[in-house]
Amino acid sequence: MSYLLKNLTKATEDLNEQEIINNLKTLLAQEVNIKISNADVLYALLKIDKNEILLLTAELIAELAKFEQNRKQLTNEDIINKLMLLLDTKDNEVIFNIVRALGNICFENEEACNIINKQGIHIFLEILKKNPEDSPLLTKALGLLVNLFTLHEGLMKSALKNDLISTLEQLLHKYANLLNKHPSLLTILLTVLNSVENYLDEMNIPFTEGLCQDVINIFKASTIPEISVIAVEIFHGQCEKDEIKMLLAREGVCELLFELIEKYRHKVDDEDSRSILKMACDLIVVILTGDDCMYLLYNDGQGKLYKNMITWLDMSEPDLLSTGVLAIGNFARKDKHCIQMVENGIAKKLINILSKYNTSTDIADVKIQHALLSTLKNLVIPKENKGLVLKEGLIEVIYPMIKIDQFLVIFKLLGTFRMVIDGQESAALDLISRKDFIERLVYWCYNSDHLGVRGEVPRLLAWLIKHCHSTKPYEGLLDVEDSVKCIVEMISSNHAVMQNEAFYALTLLCASNDKEKINSKLMDVLVDANVGKNLNFVLTKYSEKMDRCTIDNLTCLLEQIVKSAVVCDHLKASNILAPLNKLSSNLDVDNSANKLKEIMSQLSN
Repeated sequence: MSYLLKNLTKATEDLNEQEIINNLKTLLAQEVNIKISNADVLYALLKIDKNEILLLTAELIAELAKFEQNRKQLTNEDIINKLMLLLDTKDNEVIFNIVRALGNICFENEEACNIINKQGIHIFLEILKKNPEDSPLLTKALGLLVNLFTLHEGLMKSALKNDLISTLEQLLHKYANLLNKHPSLLTILLTVLNSVENYLDEMNIPFTEGLCQDVINIFKASTIPEISVIAVEIFHGQCEKDEIKMLLAREGVCELLFELIEKYRHKVDDEDSRSILKMACDLIVVILTGDDCMYLLYNDGQGKLYKNMITWLDMSEPDLLSTGVLAIGNFARKDKHCIQMVENGIAKKLINILSKYNTSTDIADVKIQHALLSTLKNLVIPKENKGLVLKEGLIEVIYPMIKIDQFLVIFKLLGTFRMVIDGQESAALDLISRKDFIERLVYWCYNSDHLGVRGEVPRLLAWLIKHCHSTKPYEGLLDVEDSVKCIVEMISSNHAVMQNEAFYALTLLCASNDKEKINSKLMDVLVDANVGKNLNFVLTKYSEKMDRCTIDNLTCLLEQIVKSAVVCDHLKASNILAPLNKLSSNLDVDNSANKLKEIMSQLSN
C-alpha cells in the first residue's frame, strides 16, 4: 500500500487536484488496513480549498483512525485543530466526515481529547442544535461526545454548563416516537445522557420529569435490548428522587421490568448480564421505597406488581428470590398491608423459605437471609400478627441463626426477635430463659463492630425483661456475665427511647429483689457495670432536655437502687448529686419532684 500513499503525496506536492481525488478514492476503496508513518500529507490535503478533496480527506482520516497505530500518528495538534476549524461549513456531508474522523481519533485516546479540550466543546454542541433533522450527523456527533466524555471529565462538565441536557431533552422528545426509524440515534442519545447523569446533581442541573418521561416512552416502545439496558441504568441513577420514583411507578416501569426479567432471565450467563439483571431487580425494590409508589403498586393487595413479586417467592434463582422478598418487605410498611399478607399466608411462606437458609454460613446466602428477616420483622410489627406468626413457627426457624456470624444478618435477626416478643409473654419468657441465647446476645454486644448490632442487643434484653412478666428468669440472666452491663451502658445512649428502655428494665430487675436481699448480686453487678458513671453522663448531657416520661422512669430506677448502701456509695463516688440538682430545675420534673428530693437527701447523707 505504500505506493498508493506515495502517489497521493506526489499528487499533493504537485497540487494536481484530479490526481489527488483519484488517489484518495483508490485508497478509500482498499479493504485492508493501511498503516501510515506520519500525517504530513493529510495535513497538507486539509489546507487545499476544494470541497471534494476536503470531503475525501476527512473520510480517509476517519478510516485510518479506526486502527490504534494510525491514531497515534493522527493525534496531532495541527490535524485536530484544522479539522475543528473546517467544521465551520454549511456542507453537512463534510461536517459528517470530519466529526466521524474526530470521533475515531479520540476513541480511547486521552491525548486527542486533551487537544480538543483546548479548543472547547461548544462547536460540537452547536452541530446538535443546528441540525435536529439530520439523524446520521446527530448520531456521529453524539458518538464523538461519548468518546470524549469517557476520557475527559472536564469536557463533559463544560458540555453540561453549555446546556447539553436541554439539547438532549429536545432531541429525545423529537425522536421518542420514531424509534423504528432511528434506533441508532436514540441509542446514542440515551448513552450520552447515561454518561452525564451522575454529574447533574453536583452541577445543579435538574433531571426533569419531562426528560424522564421521554426515556420512559422509549423504554416502553423498544424491543432493542441495548436501549432497554441503557434506560434501566438511567432510571437507576435517578430513582432516589421521589418525583422520579413516582413517575416510574405510575408509568408501569416496574411491571415492564418484571416482564423483561422473565423474558431474559434464562439467558443470563455471564458477569455483565448478571449485573444488568441485578440492576433491574434493584430498581424495582428502590421504587417501592417511596411510600406513594408502594401504596399505588400494592393497590389493596390487587396490584399487578405485588402479585408478580409473590410469584418470585417460589424462585430458586437467588436474585429473583431476594428481590421478591425485599419487594414484599417494602409493601409491608403499612399495618393494614401486613395484616392482609399474614392472613393470606405470606408470613408462613417466608418462614418456610427461611427454614432452607437458617443454618447456612455461605456468604452467597447473606442477601436472602437479610431480606427474609427484614420482611418478617415488618410483618410482625402489627400486634394482630405477632401471635399468628409465632404459631407459624417463627422462633423455631430463626433461633438456629444465632450461630451465624454475619453481622448484617444478626442485626435483622435481633430486630425480628425484638418485634415479635412485644406483648408476647410466653415467647419472651422462653427466650430470656435460654442461657445460650443470653450468652450469644452479650457476645454480640461486645464483639461486633456493627453499631446496629451493639444497639439492638441491650434493647432486646430490655424488651425480654419487660415482656416476660416473670421474675423467674432474672437469676439466670444475672448468671450470664455482662448481661446487665449491656443494659446499664444503654443509659448513655443519645436516644431517649433507649434511655427509657434501660431505666425501665433495670427498675424491673431491682423491684424483683426482696428487701432482705437488697445488697444482693444485682447491686454488685450494677456497681461493677458502673451505673453511676452512665447516670452521671446522661444527666449531665440531657437533664435540661429530658421529658416527663424519661424523668419519671429515671426517678423510679434511682428510688430502687439508692436503697442499697453499696450503690449509694458508688453513686456518691460518681458525683451524681450535681447533675441531679440540675435536673430538679427541669420544668417537666413536677411529677417526680418530691421523689427526687428524697433521693438527693439519701445521697447527701
